[in-house]
Amino acid sequence: MSVPAAAATRLPPALAIVAAPLAVLSAFAPGFFFLVALGFSGGNLSGLEWLLLVVPLGLSLGLLTGAVLLLLGRSWRVVAVSGAVLALLIIGGTLFGGWAEDALGFALATGLFPAAAAVLASLPGVRAWVAARRATS
Repeated sequence: MSVPAAAATRLPPALAIVAAPLAVLSAFAPGFFFLVALGFSGGNLSGLEWLLLVVPLGLSLGLLTGAVLLLLGRSWRVVAVSGAVLALLIIGGTLFGGWAEDALGFALATGLFPAAAAVLASLPGVRAWVAARRATS
């Protein structure tokens, strides 16, 4: 029994179903960092310190929004861009900046989740499904 073409475009591909939870899991680390840093600061931050908090918050919100948009078939780019930027910041900061001297495994795992979400969301099958969904609506 085959699935009709219209119904096939409604169901997300397996790669998108895997990418969305990875994006949500990836959003927890920068979101948690934002809350902890804001709590320790007591809200008394200068301009550059606010920028250092807004970037992880923006990436976290981008991953959450992107996961929803991906599962709805509206956009794969939000997950891909947010995940890639977050992965580059975490992995690059860990390897070149020594951010996580005592927690290298945790830092690399935290960076690999958004990287995996970005790669899975940008694969040709997912992009084709999103294009088909956008064309039918």
